[in-house]
Amino acid sequence: MVRNFVRCFEKAGTNRPTGTAQFTRRRAVLLHILLTTGIAVPSFAQSENISPELPGTNSAADTFYALFDINASNLVLNFGDRLANASFANVTFKTIAQNLYPGTWFWETGDRFLVNQFGHPYQGSAYFSSARVNGFNFYRSIPFAFIGSLQWEIVYEPNSSINDVITTTIGGISLGEMLHRLFLEVDESPSAGAKIGSFFISPVGRFNAIFNRPKLEKGVGAMYRLSFNAGFEKSFAHFAGHQTEALSWQSPGMYAGANVIYGDPFTQEILKPYDQFEASADFATNIASYNMRIISDGYLFSLTPSRTPKTDTSTGLTMHYDFFNATNNIIDNVGHGNIQFSSNAIDWTVKHAYSLSEQTHFSVKAHAGLVLWGTSMYNDTVMSETYLRDTRSTYGIGENLKLFFTVTREKTGTLELAATGYHISNIPVTASHSTGNVFFLNCSATYDFPLNEHIGIGATLRYWNLWGQYDAAENIHRTLASAGAHTSFRF
Repeated sequence: MVRNFVRCFEKAGTNRPTGTAQFTRRRAVLLHILLTTGIAVPSFAQSENISPELPGTNSAADTFYALFDINASNLVLNFGDRLANASFANVTFKTIAQNLYPGTWFWETGDRFLVNQFGHPYQGSAYFSSARVNGFNFYRSIPFAFIGSLQWEIVYEPNSSINDVITTTIGGISLGEMLHRLFLEVDESPSAGAKIGSFFISPVGRFNAIFNRPKLEKGVGAMYRLSFNAGFEKSFAHFAGHQTEALSWQSPGMYAGANVIYGDPFTQEILKPYDQFEASADFATNIASYNMRIISDGYLFSLTPSRTPKTDTSTGLTMHYDFFNATNNIIDNVGHGNIQFSSNAIDWTVKHAYSLSEQTHFSVKAHAGLVLWGTSMYNDTVMSETYLRDTRSTYGIGENLKLFFTVTREKTGTLELAATGYHISNIPVTASHSTGNVFFLNCSATYDFPLNEHIGIGATLRYWNLWGQYDAAENIHRTLASAGAHTSFRF
């Protein structure tokens, strides 16, 4: 049944108080040495489910190269920030020493949402991948994401923020494992194009090749589906009380997206995290505004409780990184024309496929669980020129529900309906402006018609709705709807 389902899909397609100068300098240097060389890194407990491609233990060389890669990533990033004259890149031994005191750490009340909720997780993925490419399994790699984030905040930031460490670590795990798996698949090809492509997927993985570090894992040909879309999109925005902000969305713009399914979603019993994951990402812009979306899930483990000639079902625990950002200003936070939400969640998932006939297939994927770390951006008056003082981040915990329905018919195409909903409630210690609740809804409908085995045409409708209800601040209600047409390319 699954072979028919896959064949039908292939044809139809889918859619981030100091002491004396002498003492603080020595202390700062010592900490940097510890974080850089790995002296402070313990031997982390192993997971029972070690990947058969990986050794049962990791050598001192593995740890050294993983930490070396982390330090190299941070040095390169800081060098780039210095070239860009970024104020936060001007760190000194004094700032490093200051950051050693927990009392100087703070909850960041305002910064660019794109940087904090996408840039930092991507940065964290490099730390996580530094361990993965050097032979550490999924669970043993998690502390390295934390170590890299901690080093960045202490050594390379003038002021250390608590939320950045959390976001970088949690988001870096999800993104890091997905990118690592994709890197292994692409890097298997000997072609120059594949090697260049694998660099953009995992710069750390390619960087390791300079030292001739042998890859301890290989791609296993687990790509279940891969597609790219490109086309045009027209958006319609509504910002209650600030409708002039919607003017930036009047003109149509360009759209591009990608969808990847790694591993069979319905039949695999997963023992190793992310042996099966799904991710979709898209970006649309008309220059005056843009919107960007990432939705992902990966099995930590799964079971297959039901299999019949016409049905396949998997269920288990999944990890999620979702990101939504629509803004009418390139620096992300000026004014009220933004819809911004991100979620890092742990859900229980059910994925079910049913063959109605040889040519018609139906699937449903349902996720429900806890948002362990969610963020939204509250926008007040226009910021000062020196710092984003009048934006406020809402950090919270809550719940999420994600539903995906797909009907595929070999000759007539694929229809996919999706709805993802989230709620977070402020963590009180993080609420500088007000406590409250944020609700976010994302819906979409996509139809794709196959022209041939690899190319199709289609249309997509999307809808975002953000509600912010606060105790001592202005409530917000913002919506974004869009309609678009695209050409799809399936591989």
